[in-house]
Amino acid sequence: MIIVNKYEEPLAHQLIQVTKKYLGEFAQQSKHISLERYHYTLLLIHENNELLTQKDLADLLQVDKSFMVNMIDYLEKNGFVNRLTNNKDRRQHLIRLTDKAKNILLPINNIFSAINKEALNGLPQDKIDCFYEVLNTLQQNLSGANINDITLNYKNLKSDI
Repeated sequence: MIIVNKYEEPLAHQLIQVTKKYLGEFAQQSKHISLERYHYTLLLIHENNELLTQKDLADLLQVDKSFMVNMIDYLEKNGFVNRLTNNKDRRQHLIRLTDKAKNILLPINNIFSAINKEALNGLPQDKIDCFYEVLNTLQQNLSGANINDITLNYKNLKSDI
């Protein structure tokens, strides 16, 4: 028999387990989409009417500037976004979706919706609302942590799932 209650389990352990399962399910369901990562980023850009700067997007995703540059470089190199200089402030770059990206938005969103529905299956709405409140509170309580010092290698995560 394995005893697990001698030490306190880190919250991160359960969150990581759920994340690995979620990403594994997403990888399975999105095989037909010609994009390896950053799917949600495309949805955020579209949801904000393609008016986001690189900095805005970095803030939304809670990532540092160098990570954001690499993300946009990847998406641009693969034909999903273009950087346009903001006419109102030439120091800023607006991120615009290409037609290639726009064609996969609905399938990506449908996959996220299906996985969310599967993950939350059997939970009443009040518990789902509570779950999101708890996640939000956890983020607020831990907002002092420097999340930009933590790096996830998505290729390794994808192959480990």
